[in-house]
Amino acid sequence: MRTFKYIDEVSRLKPFKFNKEYDQIFVNAMKENYEFQLTKHPYLKHMLDYRNGALAINAIEDLYDIPPIFVDLMKYHNLCSLCEEEIELTLTSSGTKGQKTKSFFDKDSLSRLNKIASSVFNAIGYSSEIPVEYFVLSYDITKATDIGTSWSDKQMLDLAPQKSVHWMIEWDEERKQYIFDDEKWAKLFIERSGEGPVRLLGFPAYMYKMVETIKKIHRPVKIDERSFILAGGGWKNHLGKSMSLKEFGSYMEKNIGLKPSHIGDTYGLAEHGIPYCSCEFGHYHIPQYSRVRVCDPLTLEPVPIGEEGMLHLLTPYNIAQPNLSLLSTDIVTLGENCPCNREGTYIKSIRRGGKKKHKGCAIAALEILKNSK
Repeated sequence: MRTFKYIDEVSRLKPFKFNKEYDQIFVNAMKENYEFQLTKHPYLKHMLDYRNGALAINAIEDLYDIPPIFVDLMKYHNLCSLCEEEIELTLTSSGTKGQKTKSFFDKDSLSRLNKIASSVFNAIGYSSEIPVEYFVLSYDITKATDIGTSWSDKQMLDLAPQKSVHWMIEWDEERKQYIFDDEKWAKLFIERSGEGPVRLLGFPAYMYKMVETIKKIHRPVKIDERSFILAGGGWKNHLGKSMSLKEFGSYMEKNIGLKPSHIGDTYGLAEHGIPYCSCEFGHYHIPQYSRVRVCDPLTLEPVPIGEEGMLHLLTPYNIAQPNLSLLSTDIVTLGENCPCNREGTYIKSIRRGGKKKHKGCAIAALEILKNSK
């Protein structure tokens, strides 16, 4: 039976506590995963040989010497380290046409990710014991069983007891495509928001569009102060114009009376899996289950805290794919000493790199929104 002692141990750590003991557990877990992946993928060995074939993994700094996989590689190749029978779940990164990342999980890796996500959401303050009406602005999970954003939003349905759940990007069988009926959902939201707290999950652009429709067909809505928004998937309004988390919070406070402190955002990549959640100051905190650095796009050398560069991500939890060291196309800056007093560094700013838009979930969803009623 295959066992991964240190990888399992990482998933049990507290998300925002950092010390030398935890660092060593993380290093051991990365080493455990990398040694396994080398037995499964000859090209990883070739990459290592290209870099002189020697790699001593003893400290956090050594982990960045693991040759990273570029994120686009996973959009064109199915990188799987296990046989088909061992795969518990396969997720894709996009809801429409275009290159799609396939993310593979065996039973144990999926269990680790669920445990990690739950720990992060609870520690960041997204949980509640109050029953809520869920409005999920994402692809209907009964049809989109393999779409990563819908699966992630489904995880968040456990953060507060459910009075009802509404999946709002629906499959139209006649048109053979997903649609968003903003008037239908605006009317239901107006009705239900007077009955207690609500939670909005999913794409911010759809939330923005629904509130715009509410303003057209109804007087201003004041929702229960215990309500919450958990957004994710690209910060644009329904017209495709960029907006910040702060601008979105101000808009929601003005139009539905929800305080910005009750609006959270999650950043993540389908190819990586770890959720990076915003605190009350809008900073995306890096949990114990991953390590992040920012590097120069030409040399891949690290840049100082506060300077912009390409995002390089490390995590050992998933043995079903060789994506433990991943170089993304996102351009970010890091920060330290957040006023929220959570330990560790955080992602301070995020933007897309390159000249071409990468057609992930957020862009695909925005196209549906433009084409819907």
